Amino acid sequence: MPDLIGIGLSGLQAHQTALSVTGNNVSNTNTPGYSRQEAVFVDNKSILTGSGYTGQGANIATIRRNAEDFISEQVRADTTVYHERDAVLTQAESIDNLLASTTTGLTPAMTAFFQAFQGGADDPTSIPQRQLLLTQTEGLVSRFHALDNRLNSQMENIDVELAASVAAINSLSQGLAELNQSIAVAIGAGQGDLPNNLLDARDEALRELSEYVNVAVFPTGADGQVNVFVGNGQPLVLGSSSNQLDVTLNPSDTERKEIVMQVNGRSQIISNELTGGKVGGLLDFRDNELTTAVNSLGRIAMVLSDTVNKQHGLGMDLEDNLGGLFFRDVNEEVLARSRVLGNSTNAEPQDHSMQVNIIDATELTTNDYDLKFEGPSSNDYTLFIAGTNNVVTKGILPGIFPASVEVDGFQLQFNSGTFKVGDRFVIKPTKNGAEDIGAEIDRVEAISFAAPVRADANLGNTGNANISLGTMLDVESPLTNATLPIFDTEGQLSPPLEIEFITDTRFQVLNVSDPANPIPLTPAMNNLLYNPGITNTIFTSDPGEMRVSALGSDTFQVGTPAASTGTLVNGFGAQNLTILNRDTETGVVSSQVLGITANSSAKEIADSLQAVQGIQANAYTQVRLDNFVDAANGTDLGFVINGETITIPVGSISTQDDLASLINENTTLQDLDIYAVSDGNDVEIHASNGIDIVVSVTGAAGDSVNVSAVDPYNPGAFSADTETVIAGNGVSVGGAVDVTLADGISFTSDVDSVFERAPVGQSTYLGFQFEIKGQAEAGDSFRIDYNTGGVSDNRNALAMAGLESAGTVQGGVISYGEAYSQIIEEIGTVTNRARLEADSAKALLVQSENNRESISGVNLDEEAGKLVQFQSAYNASAQVVSVARELFDTLLNAFR
Repeated sequence: MPDLIGIGLSGLQAHQTALSVTGNNVSNTNTPGYSRQEAVFVDNKSILTGSGYTGQGANIATIRRNAEDFISEQVRADTTVYHERDAVLTQAESIDNLLASTTTGLTPAMTAFFQAFQGGADDPTSIPQRQLLLTQTEGLVSRFHALDNRLNSQMENIDVELAASVAAINSLSQGLAELNQSIAVAIGAGQGDLPNNLLDARDEALRELSEYVNVAVFPTGADGQVNVFVGNGQPLVLGSSSNQLDVTLNPSDTERKEIVMQVNGRSQIISNELTGGKVGGLLDFRDNELTTAVNSLGRIAMVLSDTVNKQHGLGMDLEDNLGGLFFRDVNEEVLARSRVLGNSTNAEPQDHSMQVNIIDATELTTNDYDLKFEGPSSNDYTLFIAGTNNVVTKGILPGIFPASVEVDGFQLQFNSGTFKVGDRFVIKPTKNGAEDIGAEIDRVEAISFAAPVRADANLGNTGNANISLGTMLDVESPLTNATLPIFDTEGQLSPPLEIEFITDTRFQVLNVSDPANPIPLTPAMNNLLYNPGITNTIFTSDPGEMRVSALGSDTFQVGTPAASTGTLVNGFGAQNLTILNRDTETGVVSSQVLGITANSSAKEIADSLQAVQGIQANAYTQVRLDNFVDAANGTDLGFVINGETITIPVGSISTQDDLASLINENTTLQDLDIYAVSDGNDVEIHASNGIDIVVSVTGAAGDSVNVSAVDPYNPGAFSADTETVIAGNGVSVGGAVDVTLADGISFTSDVDSVFERAPVGQSTYLGFQFEIKGQAEAGDSFRIDYNTGGVSDNRNALAMAGLESAGTVQGGVISYGEAYSQIIEEIGTVTNRARLEADSAKALLVQSENNRESISGVNLDEEAGKLVQFQSAYNASAQVVSVARELFDTLLNAFR
């Protein structure tokens, strides 16, 4: 009987436990992370009796927790992905709505701004239209500021969310460490039985942790503890201890906050290594899309400011002054210095003075840059694209200040300081552009709608050639930033210019500061070729172009008269020119030697020079004949000009006029580009191509003429050795050579003959260009002067309105509006992608959670069935005990 009672009691105890487990399942149906538990029944060890092995009832071997580690890991992984994409989506939607809105976006304000310029172009004298432009300018500046404030506020909000997330991570990691400790103690006390509720709590804590960051979980062994790692293996939880995270300022970029891990009292920045979850999504969006949006908006503001300022500076205002700054100068010193941030851990003394100057806003990118001094010497530096190993440039500081390096449209200038190996700096060329933009102009009279130069045709012109209105290129030299000399004097050109046609196909540009006495321009623009069949551009567009003229000791000299039957030479000495070509990109200098043989003509010298890339040469020869002496000895005075005999008719009233006419009528001389001009006293003979002019005198004894070489840079001045050529003798006169050198080209000479030993080039760049087309005639002229009183001129207003659609951003490829549209498109793409990925991640997460629920979740119908089952078994076990007791009582009564 005792065995039957024991069997019944074991059934009671086992099913009572099973009922408790089932009841616990029902009670925790809605408990997050709860895993369904199950009482595991086993039979007690049988005993051997005479009838064989007899069972001894049942007991609960363990309370089993229905959970699969793989499923839990999958839930964590899907949770991480979903919360990451959801964080990105939330942030992206905010910016997308901001930038694309017609109320808050930049496009309407920018359109209104340029429409105001177009209105000014339509009526440049209208004061209300000018006032409207000032109003729209303030509106555009305000819109830039508002957008920048919103974007930076979002940056700050992300930092706040990161701080809150880090606090949650710290709380969870500390809780996990405590759970690890409790689990280890419980497993030890339970002699192998698992503390199911603690395991559930830990799994739930891990799941919650995965909402914030991607985690890797590794069991440590039999004690049931786990280690938790984040990033690239950074230990967050190691057994019963945890490492804390913190949010702090980046030592290299004090405008940016970073997440650090405290390990053994030391802080390690791990922001770039954290992925997944809300934290990963926030960091990814902040460091990529949001930073790019801020920089892109800043770039648009800087390009707009710089290009509008430059164009406005090329104009003239209502008071006949050159245009000043329209927007705040992008290179204002305080702004330039703010673009460089030093690392707080740089070696002492931290006395570095650096700045970033914008040299070509159109070439700016949206990148930030890392400047690192990595050795081997303290002067060795490398510039990287921020956050990457992509080298932009590297170099060595020269050891003297200031020093600079130019990349991507900006100049990094080192003013002073002690740089050491290990020093680091962050360069942010465009980050504050939208914040820094401001309107400088505040007076309607100061708006420059007109162009400062104009061209007028001489009313006496006989040809049909016409000149364009002119195109302004610069007021300041792009190379030195100094005002170009021609604009040095306020309110006038210094000097005013006149384009004069000396033949139908040759012209010169004169300085007409004294209109009654025009003089050659310096540097010379003499004897220039004009093609009536095309549009001829006057003046260069190359700021670095220089001009050198042949001013050596042998020039503008008349050769020694000699017998006409012999060989006549110009007397130019031999010369070797060393031509230097400095590559404007690399600074590398190459050289070549060009030899000039003795007595070479100006044309031959020019042809040799023109064969060198980057060099243009213009040769021409001028000879003056005067003091004509005819001895009246029965033989007429005559001349041989370059082999052509010219005989003055008997009884000529004007030897000079007849000589000029005969020269001009000679077809052979025409083919040689030789022509003559007479003023009644003197005759000037010109060779437009620079061949030597050879003059011989024919006649009888006593006949002669004075021959002088004309200095084309100082008309009216004769050379000191004017020669008297008598009958039977002749002379050869060499010409002038004007050499135009492209930027980076120069030359020296071994001797002073045709060219000086070290000729000094003079800039040809005036900052404007004109175009002439049509058929000109000798004597036609065009005057170029300051546009005084040109209040009705709208050329600069049109140019500024045209900036709206011009390629000004991203290497001059896209317009301001297109650049802004790119920002909207990129953020829109990110938003749509994040939305799709968030929806997909949510579906996967639901699927994973359903999988877990199917294994670990509590099914109330199933649990209700078990309650009935276990209750019935419990009652049956009680009946067994009752039967055993009755049997035992019956047995006892039998012995009474």
